Amino acid sequence: MKGAVGNWVVGEEFWGREQELRELKELLDGGSHVLLVAPRRVGKTSLMRELGQRLDKTHRCLFVDLEGSQSPADAIAELGLATRAHTSLWKRTQDVFRGLLDNVESVGAYEISIKLREGVASGWQTKGQRLLDSLAQHDEPVIIFMDELPILINRMLKGDDYEITPARRREVDMFLSFLRAETSKRKGLVRFVAAGSIGLEPVLRQAGLSATINTFTAYELHPWDRDTAMGFLTAISEAKKLPLGPGVAAHMMDRLGSAVPHHVQLYFDLVLQDARRKRSGEVSVADAERIFVERMLSSRGHAELSHLEERLKMVLGPRKLAVAIDLLTDAAITGALTSESALSIAKAAVEGGDVTGERPADLLRELLSIFEHDGYLEQRDGGYVFVSALVRDWWKARFGFFGRSDPRR
Repeated sequence: MKGAVGNWVVGEEFWGREQELRELKELLDGGSHVLLVAPRRVGKTSLMRELGQRLDKTHRCLFVDLEGSQSPADAIAELGLATRAHTSLWKRTQDVFRGLLDNVESVGAYEISIKLREGVASGWQTKGQRLLDSLAQHDEPVIIFMDELPILINRMLKGDDYEITPARRREVDMFLSFLRAETSKRKGLVRFVAAGSIGLEPVLRQAGLSATINTFTAYELHPWDRDTAMGFLTAISEAKKLPLGPGVAAHMMDRLGSAVPHHVQLYFDLVLQDARRKRSGEVSVADAERIFVERMLSSRGHAELSHLEERLKMVLGPRKLAVAIDLLTDAAITGALTSESALSIAKAAVEGGDVTGERPADLLRELLSIFEHDGYLEQRDGGYVFVSALVRDWWKARFGFFGRSDPRR
């Protein structure tokens, strides 16, 4: 066990998701198309990659990364490019783009991607249908794993100015209607699994397009439970020959609060680095506490967790982001965001002109729904509290000095 931090993992590096793998396989075997719903960093990409590896003997699995895509045409081009992993499927793609992809075996993926985009530009729907038709004719079922579909949809909806215009809404509606029609038509032959680092449903709800994904079955992926995370820490500490003293693993889990796999791996990695640098033997509770405060909540922690702000801005835009930061900061400082405090923050934003055209209660409902969906806050004892103690403490360290903070200043 290498315990790599930051990238997706498969094989012997993959840990603690056997039940999820079985359940996803059952859904796919039953002909379902799946939308993975989960907070960031819980291992969606690793789960898809591991599932694809385990299904490789009976299915053809394609992995399509849409994070850099800007349009439906880009998405179809990326799907065509993904078929290169399978010789028989790539030949079918070449037939779809006959004349455009001749003699391309000596060039790289970037050049092929450009050619595919040129070929799709004249009509992404027609080319997409032809490409999916060709995949459906393969001897084995094809599973298309679409990573970061929500980022593509969000980008199409809002552009650089974070405004949902009628034209952008129509384009997204057309693309998702295309996917819905294609998933219904080829059930059992081509199946889709979609996931992303922001929630798709909240983005679509903002545009009134939630019904466009009703052909997908939502599957919630949660952080590890405490026993699974403790088992991981025991296994990796043995593999790295780093003894964890009495109570250390439990203390690490208490400090994290929620066993987000990436956070568990990151915390252990920092403990390992510290022990090797100091050439110390057994790690103590005091060591683990010092590393949490000095590293997890400091510059390295900020680098690893800054995506929380970035992803919120992506979904909300800069004006609503300021309100979201105030709400989360209140929850971090006080320990629980109450209805009175939350409504006060929303009213101040609307009455002060930071957010226009919204009723405070509607604004608050939207933001709290996103916090819950994307794993920031959960309702507990009449208020909203952070799911992750790490994220709470990091957020307090990041914004708590100023209380309610405005990212624009």
